[in-house]
Amino acid sequence: MIQTSSAWNGANSQLAKMPIYAFVISGQATVYTTHDLTRFGITSAPAFEPWLVTPKGASQSIDIVQCTSSIGDLQCEVVDVGGAVRLLVGENTLVGSTATLLVGYPGLDWTQFAILQTYVIYKINPSDGYTSFLFICRDAQILQKATIYLHPENGALLSKDNPWYLCGSPIDCYTSILLFALGLPATQLDLATLLAMNGPSEGLYYAARPFQFAITESFQAKQFIETEILKPSLIYQIVTNAGQFSLRAPRPPAAGPVPVFTFTQDNMTILPKVDRMQIYNEAVWQFDYGGAGGSGYQNFSTFLEAESISTFGRGTTQFSVTSQGLRTEYGAFWWTEDISWRLFRRFAGTPTGLRGGAPTYNIEAFLMTLPVWVGDYVAVTHPKIPNLLTGALGVTDRIMEVIDREPDYQNGKMSYKLLDTGLSSIAPPAVWGSGENAFVFSESVLY
Repeated sequence: MIQTSSAWNGANSQLAKMPIYAFVISGQATVYTTHDLTRFGITSAPAFEPWLVTPKGASQSIDIVQCTSSIGDLQCEVVDVGGAVRLLVGENTLVGSTATLLVGYPGLDWTQFAILQTYVIYKINPSDGYTSFLFICRDAQILQKATIYLHPENGALLSKDNPWYLCGSPIDCYTSILLFALGLPATQLDLATLLAMNGPSEGLYYAARPFQFAITESFQAKQFIETEILKPSLIYQIVTNAGQFSLRAPRPPAAGPVPVFTFTQDNMTILPKVDRMQIYNEAVWQFDYGGAGGSGYQNFSTFLEAESISTFGRGTTQFSVTSQGLRTEYGAFWWTEDISWRLFRRFAGTPTGLRGGAPTYNIEAFLMTLPVWVGDYVAVTHPKIPNLLTGALGVTDRIMEVIDREPDYQNGKMSYKLLDTGLSSIAPPAVWGSGENAFVFSESVLY
Protein backbone atom coordinates (compact mmCIF):
# COMPACT_ATOMS: atom_id res chain seq x y z
CA MET A 1 0.00 0.00 0.00
CA ILE A 2 1.32 3.43 -0.93
CA GLN A 3 1.73 5.53 2.21
CA THR A 4 -0.27 8.74 1.97
CA SER A 5 -1.14 11.62 4.28
CA SER A 6 -4.62 12.35 5.62
CA ALA A 7 -4.71 15.56 3.57
CA TRP A 8 -3.86 13.60 0.41
CA ASN A 9 -6.49 10.99 1.23
CA GLY A 10 -9.10 13.68 1.71
CA ALA A 11 -8.32 15.26 -1.65
CA ASN A 12 -8.17 11.88 -3.38
CA SER A 13 -11.60 10.89 -2.08
CA GLN A 14 -13.34 13.83 -3.73
CA LEU A 15 -15.53 13.04 -6.72
CA ALA A 16 -14.26 16.07 -8.64
CA LYS A 17 -10.49 16.25 -8.42
CA MET A 18 -7.51 17.23 -10.51
CA PRO A 19 -4.36 15.14 -10.02
CA ILE A 20 -1.06 16.98 -10.39
CA TYR A 21 1.82 14.75 -11.48
CA ALA A 22 5.48 15.54 -10.88
CA PHE A 23 8.57 13.94 -12.44
CA VAL A 24 11.74 14.22 -10.36
CA ILE A 25 15.22 13.25 -11.60
CA SER A 26 17.80 12.67 -8.87
CA GLY A 27 20.55 15.28 -8.83
CA GLN A 28 18.53 17.82 -10.84
CA ALA A 29 17.09 20.94 -9.25
CA THR A 30 14.13 21.34 -11.59
CA VAL A 31 11.00 19.26 -11.18
CA TYR A 32 8.73 18.75 -14.20
CA THR A 33 5.00 18.90 -13.46
CA THR A 34 1.71 18.66 -15.33
CA HIS A 35 0.40 21.91 -13.77
CA ASP A 36 1.69 25.21 -12.44
CA LEU A 37 2.30 24.44 -8.75
CA THR A 38 2.12 28.08 -7.67
CA ARG A 39 -1.15 28.74 -9.46
CA PHE A 40 -2.79 25.72 -7.82
CA GLY A 41 -1.67 26.55 -4.31
CA ILE A 42 1.07 23.98 -3.74
CA THR A 43 3.07 25.23 -0.76
CA SER A 44 6.79 24.54 -0.19
CA ALA A 45 7.07 23.80 -3.92
CA PRO A 46 10.56 23.24 -5.40
CA ALA A 47 11.80 24.84 -8.62
CA PHE A 48 9.54 23.48 -11.34
CA GLU A 49 8.52 23.72 -14.96
CA PRO A 50 4.94 22.72 -15.98
CA TRP A 51 6.10 20.83 -19.06
CA LEU A 52 5.23 17.23 -18.14
CA VAL A 53 2.64 15.40 -20.21
CA THR A 54 0.38 13.24 -18.02
CA PRO A 55 2.05 9.80 -18.12
CA LYS A 56 0.24 6.55 -18.71
CA GLY A 57 1.95 4.82 -15.78
CA ALA A 58 3.85 1.56 -15.41
CA SER A 59 2.48 -1.86 -14.59
CA GLN A 60 3.83 -4.56 -12.32
CA SER A 61 2.79 -8.15 -12.98
CA ILE A 62 3.47 -11.31 -10.97
CA ASP A 63 3.44 -14.95 -12.03
CA ILE A 64 2.58 -16.30 -8.61
CA VAL A 65 3.41 -19.96 -9.42
CA GLN A 66 6.63 -19.47 -11.39
CA CYS A 67 7.52 -16.71 -8.90
CA THR A 68 8.68 -14.26 -11.56
CA SER A 69 7.84 -10.57 -11.84
CA SER A 70 7.95 -8.35 -14.88
CA ILE A 71 10.11 -5.28 -15.37
CA GLY A 72 7.77 -2.39 -16.05
CA ASP A 73 8.43 0.58 -18.34
CA LEU A 74 7.50 4.11 -17.31
CA GLN A 75 7.59 6.74 -20.04
CA CYS A 76 7.54 10.39 -19.02
CA GLU A 77 7.29 12.95 -21.81
CA VAL A 78 8.62 16.44 -21.09
CA VAL A 79 7.94 19.22 -23.60
CA ASP A 80 11.16 20.89 -24.77
CA VAL A 81 10.32 24.56 -24.24
CA GLY A 82 13.01 26.79 -25.74
CA GLY A 83 15.47 23.90 -25.98
CA ALA A 84 15.86 23.69 -22.18
CA VAL A 85 15.28 19.94 -21.97
CA ARG A 86 17.58 19.35 -24.94
CA LEU A 87 20.33 21.16 -23.04
CA LEU A 88 19.57 19.18 -19.88
CA VAL A 89 19.90 15.90 -21.76
CA GLY A 90 22.99 17.05 -23.67
CA GLU A 91 24.92 18.41 -20.71
CA ASN A 92 24.18 15.74 -18.08
CA THR A 93 24.52 11.98 -17.77
CA LEU A 94 20.98 11.05 -16.80
CA VAL A 95 20.80 7.40 -17.85
CA GLY A 96 21.06 5.33 -14.68
CA SER A 97 19.70 8.13 -12.50
CA THR A 98 16.75 7.54 -10.21
CA ALA A 99 13.46 8.95 -11.48
CA THR A 100 10.44 9.41 -9.24
CA LEU A 101 6.84 10.03 -10.25
CA LEU A 102 4.63 11.71 -7.64
CA VAL A 103 1.02 12.84 -7.49
CA GLY A 104 -0.75 15.49 -5.46
CA TYR A 105 -3.77 17.74 -5.54
CA PRO A 106 -4.36 21.51 -5.50
CA GLY A 107 -3.86 23.11 -2.10
CA LEU A 108 -1.53 20.43 -0.70
CA ASP A 109 1.96 20.98 0.60
CA TRP A 110 4.71 19.57 -1.61
CA THR A 111 5.71 17.17 1.18
CA GLN A 112 2.23 15.62 0.99
CA PHE A 113 2.63 14.49 -2.62
CA ALA A 114 2.49 10.68 -2.78
CA ILE A 115 5.25 8.68 -4.45
CA LEU A 116 3.74 6.62 -7.25
CA GLN A 117 6.80 4.94 -8.69
CA THR A 118 10.57 5.09 -8.25
CA TYR A 119 12.37 3.92 -11.38
CA VAL A 120 15.77 4.00 -13.08
CA ILE A 121 16.20 6.02 -16.29
CA TYR A 122 16.93 3.51 -19.04
CA LYS A 123 17.13 5.72 -22.12
CA ILE A 124 16.12 9.19 -23.32
CA ASN A 125 14.82 9.80 -26.85
CA PRO A 126 13.47 12.87 -28.64
CA SER A 127 9.86 12.55 -29.74
CA ASP A 128 8.72 12.65 -33.35
CA GLY A 129 9.27 16.20 -34.51
CA TYR A 130 11.74 16.81 -31.65
CA THR A 131 9.22 18.90 -29.69
CA SER A 132 9.70 16.92 -26.48
CA PHE A 133 11.91 14.28 -24.87
CA LEU A 134 10.80 10.84 -23.73
CA PHE A 135 12.38 9.65 -20.49
CA ILE A 136 11.99 5.86 -20.58
CA CYS A 137 12.47 4.34 -17.14
CA ARG A 138 12.44 0.81 -15.78
CA ASP A 139 11.85 -0.48 -12.29
CA ALA A 140 14.76 -1.37 -10.06
CA GLN A 141 14.72 -5.02 -11.12
CA ILE A 142 16.76 -3.87 -14.11
CA LEU A 143 19.66 -3.66 -11.65
CA GLN A 144 19.31 -7.40 -11.05
CA LYS A 145 19.94 -8.16 -14.72
CA ALA A 146 23.67 -7.80 -14.04
CA THR A 147 25.94 -10.83 -14.45
CA ILE A 148 27.94 -11.73 -11.36
CA TYR A 149 31.35 -13.18 -12.17
CA LEU A 150 33.47 -12.02 -9.21
CA HIS A 151 33.48 -13.62 -5.77
CA PRO A 152 31.73 -11.11 -3.47
CA GLU A 153 34.13 -11.81 -0.61
CA ASN A 154 37.55 -11.77 -2.29
CA GLY A 155 36.92 -10.06 -5.64
CA ALA A 156 38.51 -12.86 -7.70
CA LEU A 157 36.79 -14.71 -10.51
CA LEU A 158 34.29 -17.37 -9.49
CA SER A 159 35.66 -20.82 -10.28
CA LYS A 160 35.86 -24.35 -8.93
CA ASP A 161 38.94 -23.27 -7.03
CA ASN A 162 37.21 -20.11 -5.76
CA PRO A 163 33.55 -20.99 -5.06
CA TRP A 164 31.12 -18.68 -3.31
CA TYR A 165 29.20 -20.59 -0.65
CA LEU A 166 25.73 -19.10 -0.27
CA CYS A 167 23.78 -20.64 2.58
CA GLY A 168 20.69 -20.22 4.72
CA SER A 169 17.01 -19.46 4.32
CA PRO A 170 15.49 -18.02 1.14
CA ILE A 171 15.64 -14.58 2.76
CA ASP A 172 19.31 -15.04 3.70
CA CYS A 173 20.27 -16.02 0.15
CA TYR A 174 18.15 -13.29 -1.46
CA THR A 175 19.57 -10.48 0.66
CA SER A 176 23.13 -11.79 0.25
CA ILE A 177 22.89 -11.58 -3.54
CA LEU A 178 21.42 -8.07 -3.45
CA LEU A 179 23.79 -6.66 -0.84
CA PHE A 180 27.03 -8.48 -1.54
CA ALA A 181 26.96 -9.80 -5.10
CA LEU A 182 25.17 -6.79 -6.61
CA GLY A 183 26.48 -4.30 -4.07
CA LEU A 184 23.14 -2.55 -3.63
CA PRO A 185 22.69 -0.28 -0.61
CA ALA A 186 20.65 -1.63 2.29
CA THR A 187 18.24 1.28 1.82
CA GLN A 188 17.08 -0.33 -1.44
CA LEU A 189 15.74 -3.35 0.45
CA ASP A 190 12.47 -3.47 2.37
CA LEU A 191 14.37 -4.73 5.38
CA ALA A 192 11.46 -4.53 7.82
CA THR A 193 9.40 -6.99 5.77
CA LEU A 194 12.36 -9.26 4.99
CA LEU A 195 13.45 -9.44 8.62
CA ALA A 196 9.90 -10.21 9.74
CA MET A 197 9.63 -13.05 7.22
CA ASN A 198 12.93 -14.43 8.45
CA GLY A 199 12.17 -14.11 12.16
CA PRO A 200 10.29 -16.09 14.80
CA SER A 201 7.31 -13.74 14.76
CA GLU A 202 6.20 -15.19 11.41
CA GLY A 203 7.50 -18.73 11.84
CA LEU A 204 8.15 -19.13 8.13
CA TYR A 205 11.90 -19.61 7.84
CA TYR A 206 13.26 -19.03 11.34
CA ALA A 207 14.10 -22.73 11.74
CA ALA A 208 14.49 -23.47 8.02
CA ARG A 209 17.89 -23.09 6.35
CA PRO A 210 17.57 -25.53 3.42
CA PHE A 211 19.95 -23.91 0.91
CA GLN A 212 23.66 -24.30 0.36
CA PHE A 213 24.96 -23.15 -3.01
CA ALA A 214 28.54 -23.65 -4.16
CA ILE A 215 28.65 -21.10 -7.00
CA THR A 216 31.62 -21.68 -9.28
CA GLU A 217 30.68 -19.77 -12.43
CA SER A 218 29.10 -16.49 -13.48
CA PHE A 219 25.33 -16.07 -13.17
CA GLN A 220 22.69 -13.47 -13.91
CA ALA A 221 21.33 -12.27 -10.59
CA LYS A 222 17.62 -11.92 -11.45
CA GLN A 223 17.38 -15.31 -13.15
CA PHE A 224 19.26 -17.00 -10.31
CA ILE A 225 17.08 -15.36 -7.66
CA GLU A 226 13.84 -16.38 -9.35
CA THR A 227 14.69 -19.94 -10.41
CA GLU A 228 17.05 -21.06 -7.65
CA ILE A 229 15.65 -19.30 -4.58
CA LEU A 230 12.14 -17.87 -5.04
CA LYS A 231 10.43 -20.62 -7.03
CA PRO A 232 11.66 -23.42 -4.73
CA SER A 233 10.18 -21.37 -1.88
CA LEU A 234 6.98 -20.25 -3.66
CA ILE A 235 7.92 -16.63 -2.88
CA TYR A 236 7.57 -13.75 -5.32
CA GLN A 237 9.38 -10.43 -5.50
CA ILE A 238 7.85 -6.98 -5.79
CA VAL A 239 9.31 -3.50 -6.18
CA THR A 240 7.61 -1.00 -3.88
CA ASN A 241 6.59 2.48 -4.97
CA ALA A 242 9.72 3.76 -3.21
CA GLY A 243 11.88 1.51 -5.41
CA GLN A 244 12.71 -1.01 -2.68
CA PHE A 245 12.93 -4.76 -3.20
CA SER A 246 10.55 -6.83 -1.14
CA LEU A 247 9.19 -10.38 -1.02
CA ARG A 248 5.78 -11.91 -0.40
CA ALA A 249 5.42 -15.29 1.27
CA PRO A 250 3.16 -18.24 0.29
CA ARG A 251 0.81 -17.62 3.20
CA PRO A 252 -0.69 -14.58 4.93
CA PRO A 253 1.17 -12.87 7.78
CA ALA A 254 0.95 -14.51 11.19
CA ALA A 255 -1.53 -11.85 12.28
CA GLY A 256 -3.81 -12.88 9.42
CA PRO A 257 -4.58 -11.32 6.03
CA VAL A 258 -5.58 -7.73 6.68
CA PRO A 259 -7.12 -5.98 3.66
CA VAL A 260 -5.78 -2.49 2.99
CA PHE A 261 -8.69 -1.50 0.74
CA THR A 262 -12.17 -2.68 -0.19
CA PHE A 263 -13.26 -2.87 -3.81
CA THR A 264 -17.00 -2.35 -4.25
CA GLN A 265 -19.40 -1.53 -7.07
CA ASP A 266 -18.97 2.14 -6.09
CA ASN A 267 -15.27 2.26 -7.04
CA MET A 268 -15.27 -0.28 -9.89
CA THR A 269 -16.06 1.04 -13.36
CA ILE A 270 -17.20 -2.25 -14.93
CA LEU A 271 -18.14 -5.73 -13.76
CA PRO A 272 -15.01 -7.77 -13.02
CA LYS A 273 -13.95 -10.41 -15.52
CA VAL A 274 -13.60 -13.79 -13.83
CA ASP A 275 -11.09 -16.42 -14.91
CA ARG A 276 -9.54 -19.55 -13.44
CA MET A 277 -5.90 -20.45 -13.09
CA GLN A 278 -4.79 -23.81 -14.39
CA ILE A 279 -4.70 -26.67 -11.93
CA TYR A 280 -1.39 -27.76 -10.42
CA ASN A 281 -1.53 -31.20 -8.83
CA GLU A 282 1.96 -32.53 -9.59
CA ALA A 283 5.23 -31.20 -8.21
CA VAL A 284 8.58 -32.55 -9.40
CA TRP A 285 11.80 -31.59 -7.63
CA GLN A 286 15.49 -32.12 -8.34
CA PHE A 287 18.11 -31.26 -5.73
CA ASP A 288 21.44 -32.30 -4.17
CA TYR A 289 23.45 -30.97 -7.09
CA GLY A 290 27.02 -32.21 -7.56
CA GLY A 291 28.84 -33.98 -4.78
CA ALA A 292 30.55 -37.35 -5.00
CA GLY A 293 28.12 -38.54 -7.64
CA GLY A 294 29.20 -35.95 -10.21
CA SER A 295 27.77 -32.68 -11.49
CA GLY A 296 24.12 -33.69 -11.89
CA TYR A 297 21.23 -33.82 -9.43
CA GLN A 298 21.51 -36.70 -7.02
CA ASN A 299 18.00 -36.73 -5.55
CA PHE A 300 14.46 -36.38 -6.88
CA SER A 301 11.03 -35.96 -5.28
CA THR A 302 7.60 -36.16 -6.87
CA PHE A 303 4.43 -35.16 -5.05
CA LEU A 304 0.88 -35.77 -6.28
CA GLU A 305 -2.39 -34.35 -5.00
CA ALA A 306 -4.48 -37.50 -5.20
CA GLU A 307 -7.89 -35.93 -4.68
CA SER A 308 -7.24 -33.34 -7.38
CA ILE A 309 -5.99 -35.93 -9.87
CA SER A 310 -8.94 -38.23 -9.23
CA THR A 311 -11.34 -35.30 -9.66
CA PHE A 312 -9.83 -33.37 -12.56
CA GLY A 313 -7.16 -35.65 -13.97
CA ARG A 314 -3.53 -34.65 -14.22
CA GLY A 315 -2.91 -30.95 -14.63
CA THR A 316 -1.70 -29.60 -17.95
CA THR A 317 1.51 -28.28 -16.40
CA GLN A 318 3.76 -29.73 -13.75
CA PHE A 319 5.29 -27.56 -11.06
CA SER A 320 8.91 -28.40 -11.80
CA VAL A 321 11.85 -27.18 -9.72
CA THR A 322 15.56 -27.75 -10.10
CA SER A 323 17.61 -25.98 -7.47
CA GLN A 324 21.33 -26.40 -7.05
CA GLY A 325 21.11 -25.15 -3.48
CA LEU A 326 18.59 -27.48 -1.86
CA ARG A 327 20.43 -30.10 0.20
CA THR A 328 19.20 -33.25 1.87
CA GLU A 329 21.39 -32.65 4.91
CA TYR A 330 19.61 -29.32 5.46
CA GLY A 331 16.10 -30.73 5.13
CA ALA A 332 15.42 -30.70 1.38
CA PHE A 333 12.99 -33.61 1.56
CA TRP A 334 10.68 -32.05 4.13
CA TRP A 335 11.11 -28.63 2.50
CA THR A 336 9.95 -29.90 -0.91
CA GLU A 337 7.01 -31.66 0.73
CA ASP A 338 5.98 -28.54 2.63
CA ILE A 339 6.22 -26.20 -0.39
CA SER A 340 4.35 -28.72 -2.56
CA TRP A 341 1.62 -28.85 0.07
CA ARG A 342 1.36 -25.05 0.02
CA LEU A 343 1.15 -25.13 -3.78
CA PHE A 344 -1.59 -27.77 -3.80
CA ARG A 345 -3.63 -26.00 -1.12
CA ARG A 346 -3.80 -22.93 -3.33
CA PHE A 347 -3.80 -24.28 -6.88
CA ALA A 348 -4.87 -27.95 -6.99
CA GLY A 349 -8.53 -26.98 -7.17
CA THR A 350 -9.96 -29.18 -4.42
CA PRO A 351 -10.12 -27.39 -1.03
CA THR A 352 -13.35 -26.05 0.45
CA GLY A 353 -15.53 -26.53 -2.58
CA LEU A 354 -13.29 -24.69 -5.01
CA ARG A 355 -14.08 -27.27 -7.74
CA GLY A 356 -11.48 -25.99 -10.17
CA GLY A 357 -8.54 -23.66 -10.61
CA ALA A 358 -8.06 -20.70 -8.30
CA PRO A 359 -10.32 -17.82 -9.42
CA THR A 360 -8.84 -14.55 -10.63
CA TYR A 361 -10.66 -11.28 -11.15
CA ASN A 362 -9.70 -8.51 -13.55
CA ILE A 363 -10.93 -5.28 -12.01
CA GLU A 364 -11.09 -1.84 -13.56
CA ALA A 365 -11.45 0.88 -10.96
CA PHE A 366 -11.39 4.62 -10.51
CA LEU A 367 -8.14 6.50 -10.03
CA MET A 368 -8.84 6.92 -6.32
CA THR A 369 -7.77 3.29 -5.81
CA LEU A 370 -4.17 3.96 -6.88
CA PRO A 371 -2.62 3.49 -3.38
CA VAL A 372 -3.32 -0.27 -3.73
CA TRP A 373 -0.07 -2.07 -4.61
CA VAL A 374 1.01 -5.47 -5.92
CA GLY A 375 1.20 -7.99 -3.09
CA ASP A 376 -1.48 -6.25 -1.02
CA TYR A 377 -4.48 -8.03 0.41
CA VAL A 378 -7.77 -6.37 -0.51
CA ALA A 379 -11.42 -7.12 0.22
CA VAL A 380 -14.03 -7.42 -2.51
CA THR A 381 -17.74 -6.84 -1.99
CA HIS A 382 -20.10 -6.82 -4.95
CA PRO A 383 -23.71 -8.00 -5.28
CA LYS A 384 -23.30 -9.10 -8.91
CA ILE A 385 -20.11 -11.20 -8.73
CA PRO A 386 -20.92 -14.94 -8.78
CA ASN A 387 -19.75 -16.77 -5.69
CA LEU A 388 -17.94 -19.70 -7.29
CA LEU A 389 -17.81 -21.64 -4.02
CA THR A 390 -21.54 -21.61 -3.30
CA GLY A 391 -23.30 -20.84 -6.56
CA ALA A 392 -24.95 -17.81 -4.98
CA LEU A 393 -24.85 -14.34 -6.48
CA GLY A 394 -22.72 -11.79 -4.67
CA VAL A 395 -19.59 -11.82 -2.51
CA THR A 396 -18.99 -9.94 0.72
CA ASP A 397 -15.57 -9.00 2.12
CA ARG A 398 -13.84 -11.71 0.15
CA ILE A 399 -10.11 -11.25 0.75
CA MET A 400 -7.91 -11.49 -2.33
CA GLU A 401 -4.30 -10.91 -3.28
CA VAL A 402 -3.25 -8.27 -5.84
CA ILE A 403 -1.00 -9.95 -8.43
CA ASP A 404 -1.16 -7.36 -11.22
CA ARG A 405 -1.43 -3.58 -11.17
CA GLU A 406 -1.70 -1.39 -14.26
CA PRO A 407 -2.30 2.35 -13.87
CA ASP A 408 -3.65 4.57 -16.63
CA TYR A 409 -3.17 8.08 -15.31
CA GLN A 410 -4.01 9.63 -18.67
CA ASN A 411 -7.53 8.22 -18.60
CA GLY A 412 -7.95 8.34 -14.84
CA LYS A 413 -8.39 4.65 -14.16
CA MET A 414 -6.63 1.66 -12.62
CA SER A 415 -6.63 -2.02 -13.57
CA TYR A 416 -5.88 -4.86 -11.17
CA LYS A 417 -5.77 -8.63 -11.26
CA LEU A 418 -6.82 -10.25 -8.00
CA LEU A 419 -6.20 -13.83 -6.94
CA ASP A 420 -8.85 -15.41 -4.75
CA THR A 421 -7.32 -18.15 -2.65
CA GLY A 422 -9.83 -18.31 0.17
CA LEU A 423 -8.00 -16.17 2.69
CA SER A 424 -11.20 -14.82 4.22
CA SER A 425 -11.76 -17.55 6.79
CA ILE A 426 -8.22 -18.54 7.77
CA ALA A 427 -7.57 -18.84 11.49
CA PRO A 428 -4.33 -17.47 12.99
CA PRO A 429 -1.28 -19.76 13.08
CA ALA A 430 -0.56 -21.69 16.23
CA VAL A 431 1.76 -19.86 18.65
CA TRP A 432 3.97 -21.30 21.36
CA GLY A 433 5.02 -19.03 24.22
CA SER A 434 4.35 -15.34 24.63
CA GLY A 435 6.06 -11.98 24.47
CA GLU A 436 9.60 -11.95 23.12
CA ASN A 437 9.79 -15.75 23.41
CA ALA A 438 6.71 -16.42 21.26
CA PHE A 439 7.26 -18.66 18.26
CA VAL A 440 4.86 -19.32 15.41
CA PHE A 441 5.25 -23.02 14.62
CA SER A 442 2.21 -23.96 12.59
CA GLU A 443 -0.54 -22.53 10.44
CA SER A 444 -4.07 -23.24 9.41
CA VAL A 445 -5.14 -24.63 6.07
CA LEU A 446 -4.50 -22.23 3.20
CA TYR A 447 -5.53 -22.39 -0.40
